[in-house]
Amino acid sequence: MNSRGSIFGQMPPVTKNLIIINLIVWLAMFVLPGRIGTSLETLGGLHYFKAADFNPVQLVTYMFMHSTSDFAHILFNMFTLFMFGVTLERVMGAPRFLFYY
Repeated sequence: MNSRGSIFGQMPPVTKNLIIINLIVWLAMFVLPGRIGTSLETLGGLHYFKAADFNPVQLVTYMFMHSTSDFAHILFNMFTLFMFGVTLERVMGAPRFLFYY
């Protein structure tokens, strides 16, 4: 199939990769809690910086956390990222858009 005819073929790379990463993390939030003994929200969700469970990595990881209780949450978040991300990435450029995200 020609990549020009697909949605992912026309999507700028940062927007496409952000959507893929968000979906992978969302799926991992279903699978991993039973295997690692704790929820990913506890490990990757943003905690207050003076809290005992704060980790500086959470400043990045929290951006990829989404509610697993409702499929509509991830669906509408990724739809919004697709609708606005494509335009913003083309206008701002990939590095500035990634920093903005």
